[in-house]
Amino acid sequence: MKKIQKRWMEMALISLVSLLLGACAGAVDTSKSYSRAVINRGAIVSADTIRTNEYLNYYEQRFPEPIDQPLGLDLRLGNPVLPARGDVAWLQIGIQARSAQENLVTPLNLALVLDASGSMAGDAKMVNLKRSLEVFLPSLAPDDIVSIVAFSDDAWVVRSPAPVGDGTWIRQAVNSLYPMQSTNLNAGLMLGFKLVDDHFDLRRNNRVILLTDGIANRGEINPERIAAAALDYNKQGIYLSTIGLGYDLDDDLLSTLARQGHGAYHFVDSPEEMDKIFREEVEGLVERVANDVSVIIDPAPGVYLNKVSGLDDLPPSGGAEVITIDMGAGDSQVIMVELHSGPELVGEKTLAEITLRYEDAFAQRQREITLPVVAMIRQIDQYHPLVDIEVRRNATILASAEALRNIDKLFNQGHYQEAWELAYQMEWSLRSMAVQAGDPQMIEDADLFQRYQLTLAETLGYAPELPEESWGGVEQRWGTMDDFPTVEVR
Repeated sequence: MKKIQKRWMEMALISLVSLLLGACAGAVDTSKSYSRAVINRGAIVSADTIRTNEYLNYYEQRFPEPIDQPLGLDLRLGNPVLPARGDVAWLQIGIQARSAQENLVTPLNLALVLDASGSMAGDAKMVNLKRSLEVFLPSLAPDDIVSIVAFSDDAWVVRSPAPVGDGTWIRQAVNSLYPMQSTNLNAGLMLGFKLVDDHFDLRRNNRVILLTDGIANRGEINPERIAAAALDYNKQGIYLSTIGLGYDLDDDLLSTLARQGHGAYHFVDSPEEMDKIFREEVEGLVERVANDVSVIIDPAPGVYLNKVSGLDDLPPSGGAEVITIDMGAGDSQVIMVELHSGPELVGEKTLAEITLRYEDAFAQRQREITLPVVAMIRQIDQYHPLVDIEVRRNATILASAEALRNIDKLFNQGHYQEAWELAYQMEWSLRSMAVQAGDPQMIEDADLFQRYQLTLAETLGYAPELPEESWGGVEQRWGTMDDFPTVEVR
């Protein structure tokens, strides 16, 4: 107790001199990569594993860089003109963190907790683990403190905390690991936390990164108790990111651990995904920009929320608050909102007010940005809520996540034909959108839904002929405002 009280006194003192407390605030985006891996294995994606906001935030966004503050708020309507009779309006809420500031990057006090259980032998998981850390190694500074823990039946210290130096010792320690027996995840996690705690330094980013492929089956195996034990360390300022390497992992546990630990949760299903996590997102993993980030959506009278990504239930009519992840340097997040406006008089109309609240991790103070969502009301006959390419793109991504959920429900109800047709329709929506946005990722997603159709067709007992098209795109922010291309479905 005295140790905790002393630490909080130190934290108060440090806040007076505004030192940055970095915290590896990467994205929580496992839902997309995990569903991709399941489809590629020829299985059905469980609706429970599709968290739509995670799925959406897997994708690249191109929001403006904030100029004079840690986070920027970018609002964009799918169509800035609404019919006077009233209709649906799509709103895209973009949040962008500033890029890494070289002189502000906090040195690390990091424990790598690595799964060395027997199941790591399959699907080249141990090879991927070692390669992941090889990619991550160049991001470490010579004066960062790193310790390495491994676990199987029990946990052990592979290397005690030491400065990185040239990193040779880390590479050698990791390469010495090999798959062994059971999975005592809790023992490994608690040992990693203890090593960081023993060398806790408020001038450093005190963090644990857990890499595992499975479910705890040795020692403490109750997910709630594991999460509760981890939370005790989180409250003391030691944060946690989790990386899943296998298909049989405990998704709920790893997601909970990462969220309460103010960290990232990723799933690695390929070398490409591994590089994305450890190379492209490394800025967010070494410099925290904002904590306790939330977005408040306050609709105007007569405007209602039909749908808000990030909320599992129907949004309340009076407005909604979306609690998002902490954000690291260069991170972006997007929230999609479907509004419905009733009949209005012609002229300018404020549909809603959007407030972004967060704690500035450097200044250690609360910040807030409030912006209006303004549309022009006109007497028009022809109306489309998604004429903006960027908003249309993200609405399509959101629809693809919802389609995966619905396919699972239809499949479980025995409606195999309807499930196949939904996958087919989603493929062509993605191909059409790929052309409009000039986004190659959406072509890959269309191919994935085509692969899904083959799995569903096996249940139907026949293999329908699938169309083959060649698609290209233009390299702009997100496509052009040309007429939407039509797709002939054969």
